This record gives sequence, C-alpha cells and structure tokens, in this order.
Amino acid sequence: MRAPKKLRTVFIGYLLVFCIATFLLVALLIASYAILSSSGLILPGYFSETQLSKMKDKISSCETVTPDLIPETCSYAVFTPEGKFLSGDLNPADAAQAWKSARGMGSKTNPADHYSMIPRKHEICIVRYTYMAQFSSPLLRRFLPYPEILFSILLGIGFLLEFFLLASLLGKKMAQKMSSLQNATEKIQNQDLEFTIKSSGILEIDNVLRSLDKMKETLKASLKKQWKMEKERRKQISALAHDIKTPLTVVRGNADLLSRTNQTEKQTEYTAFIKEGSHQMEQYIKTLIEISKAEIGYTLNKRPVNSKLFTDSMYSQIAALAAIKKLTINFRTHNLPESFDADSDLLQRAVLNIASNAVDYSTENGKIDFSVEAIGDNIYFCIIDCGKGFSPDALKNAAQQFYMADKSRTSRAHYGMGLFIAKSIVEQHGGVLLLENSEETGSGKVTIKIPTN
Repeated sequence: MRAPKKLRTVFIGYLLVFCIATFLLVALLIASYAILSSSGLILPGYFSETQLSKMKDKISSCETVTPDLIPETCSYAVFTPEGKFLSGDLNPADAAQAWKSARGMGSKTNPADHYSMIPRKHEICIVRYTYMAQFSSPLLRRFLPYPEILFSILLGIGFLLEFFLLASLLGKKMAQKMSSLQNATEKIQNQDLEFTIKSSGILEIDNVLRSLDKMKETLKASLKKQWKMEKERRKQISALAHDIKTPLTVVRGNADLLSRTNQTEKQTEYTAFIKEGSHQMEQYIKTLIEISKAEIGYTLNKRPVNSKLFTDSMYSQIAALAAIKKLTINFRTHNLPESFDADSDLLQRAVLNIASNAVDYSTENGKIDFSVEAIGDNIYFCIIDCGKGFSPDALKNAAQQFYMADKSRTSRAHYGMGLFIAKSIVEQHGGVLLLENSEETGSGKVTIKIPTN
C-alpha cells in the first residue's frame, strides 16, 4: 500500500506539470514561427525597409508614382511641397498623419509605423512601413494581426487553457479524495456507524479521517450504551404498567362490590370517587402501554383484508364517535381493490386515532370528510375535520411523541400520542402519514398511505 502524499506534494506536482506544459507551449509556438518564417509565409521585420531601399531611386525619378513601385507590405501617399494630398493608397486621415509624422510635427498613432520621405521633382512621396514581421499573404495581413502579436495572443490563450484544465483536474481529484471524508460525515450524521473508513491517499485528509474514525467508535459505544439503557427503560415501563393493572383491577373490583352494599350517602360518594379514579388510572396505563408498543414497534400480523367490510366498519365507528358532537360524516370510496394486505386491528387503531382527533378538533354540528381510495399500488385513508387546521409548527411536529405545542389541536385523551401511534403503525405497514391543511376549507387533513400488498 502506497504511503499517503502531502497536499503540498500534490500541489507541487500540478505546478510542475503546469510549468512543463507552458514550456512546451512556448517551444511549440517558437518552432511554428521559425518554420513559417523559413517557408516564407512570415516576412522578417526588416523586409519592408529592405524592399523600399531598393525602390527609392525609381520612386524619386519616375514621372508618376504608381502602386507597382511601392513594396506590397508598404503604403504610400504623394503630396505637394506644401503638404496637399495628391494620390496614394493611404486614406486622407492616414495621409495627414503620415505628413505630420514624417516631418516631425506629430506623434505616431501606431508606434510600430515608420515613415520614409522620398523627395521628387515637384512632389514628396511618403511611404509608411513597419519593422514588425508580417504575413506574406495579403489576405492574412488583412484579417490577422502581426505575427508577433498573433503568437502572443495564442500564448495567452494556451496559458489560460492550461490553467483552467489543470485547475479542473486538480479540483476533480481533490473532490474524489474528499469523497471518503464526505461519506464518513454523512454516515455519522445519519447515525449509521457500521462503516469502514477508506484511505484517501492524502496525508492531511487521512488524518481527519482517522479522527472521525475514533469519534465514530466513541459515538458507537456511547449510542449502544444509550440504546441499551433506553430499551431496558421501555421494557421496565411496559412491565411496570402491566404489573400495576393487577392491583388496580383488584381496587376497581372491590369498589364495584362496595357499591352494591348498603352504604350511607357519604360512603356512596367515596366509592364513586374510587371507581372514577381507578378508571382514569386504567386509561393512563393503557396510554403508557400504547407508548411502549409504539416505541418498540408493533408485531404485525398482515393478512388479506376485505376492503368493503373494513371501510364499512371504519365508517360505523367514526360515525359513532362523531355523534357525540352531532357531526355529519361525508363518506366515500373510490377504485378500491377487493382486498389488501394489512394488520386489520392495528390499521383500524391508526384510523380511529386520527378520526378521534378530527372529532375533538371539529366544531359542533360540523362535517367530517372520510374517504378511501386506491391509486396505483397504494391505498389512501383521508380524514378532514372542520376545525382551525394545523399551525406551521404542528405540520412539522404533530406526529412526534408527546407533541402538544399546538393548543388548538390538543386532546386530553391522547396526550400528544394519537398521531405518533398512528404514524408508528402506518410506517410498520411500509406507508407514510401525511399532515396538511385542506386547500378548500383550511381545516386539518390527515392521510394514511399504505401499499396494498
């Protein structure tokens, strides 16, 4: 196994590659320039001046200056001794600039331009040329800058391309090296501690990974201890709740026997208090047992459930709950299969928990919507109350254990456990519990979505 490299070594390696690539680019451009020069495609910088020196005598002695007397890499203009432009291939503005520059009366607009003044009998010919290399092709001279400038531009473009290419490669490599670090942090964040940290090949990143590995092991030991303690606590609470039921049953049974005996008015009142208190304690213990089951997880007994019988039974029980507040039930089903797989008792408990909440939070003489429909491979149980709806905080947290922050949607019968228990049952069926507010009425809307098999 190779020893991990330092970040400094990686950066120096890429910098060395960058320098070598730049050197090769420069060498390639120089070689290309030399080849083009030797082949005559690029004319040397002194070419124009040399050609002009050969033609000066003819230009000064000929009757009329014509373009064929001027070297092809030069431009010219003919003036009167007073500076009036007569002819030439320079435009009037360039001709005026040539006159001033040749006579030392103005600065050059282009530092590369040079001017040669050739006296004639009654005229003055000024020829403009440059000491820079030029392309031999008139077409290239027209559309491209001077070769030195062109090759400098190519060098700059090549330099930038090298920079961005190597920066991209370095970024990609560092991203790959950092992926193991990112993966480790995501695993720890999700409390998935059963993973092995792999070396990245970079010393500094590996040091961080080793620290994360130590933290992972420490966290794993701590969580295992916490999970074990929590499991034991749940078992003890569940066992204690079951144990309390026995003496409580005795108390309630004896209270029932006492109520049947001849008692004074005061004794009858005290016996009623005992019966009412024992009944309340039974409800508390029942809730405590439900909490323990929801935390530990229910034991599912899934089997085919007849859709019509199940939904009709649900409607009857919800209607009985709703009768307390004189609520109307708007019941409908759609596209239901003949049967679906579920634990009938547990699913019934989840639906009734939601329905009970809906009744508690609905206004008297109102209406509750209860619909059941199948869409694709899922079946949806939806209950909409006629209350104030969920607050933004409740939409996020109402299905959490003991959530009672939303006072307008809190039932003393459930102590913040109704939706938590329903969610636990639904999730064990492989489904989800959806909380939202109705778009039409703004009332609370709770939907159970479970697979049909």
